[in-house]
Amino acid sequence: MLNTEILNLTQELIRRGTTYDLEFLDHIYDEDLKFLRIDQENSIEVLSKSDNMQFFRTLKASDAAPLNDQAAFHYADMHGDEGFIILTRKMKQLDKEQEFLFNIYWKKKNGAWKIVREVVYIK
Repeated sequence: MLNTEILNLTQELIRRGTTYDLEFLDHIYDEDLKFLRIDQENSIEVLSKSDNMQFFRTLKASDAAPLNDQAAFHYADMHGDEGFIILTRKMKQLDKEQEFLFNIYWKKKNGAWKIVREVVYIK
């Protein structure tokens, strides 16, 4: 099942995030964002909105090439003002291509969709 609205929001997130659109990212990430990154050794790193924005600022400032924007969407659901999506992406980080499983939690606040939680598993 793929809810079209949540799928479209996530596709825009990928398109604009992979090109380091800082204004868009600042708007789409909730102020209370929690970004959890789990690596192959099951170590968990928890990032805030500020931490995540700094990651993108650093990439943009270094004139990094855009990230790979390909994704395989597995599940997208919406219930009222909450949405959830699971997707897989392959991206090059630390000079090697890695596969990532993303779980993104959306919430509509004041009429605008925001990402409130993002969990990524590095495969």
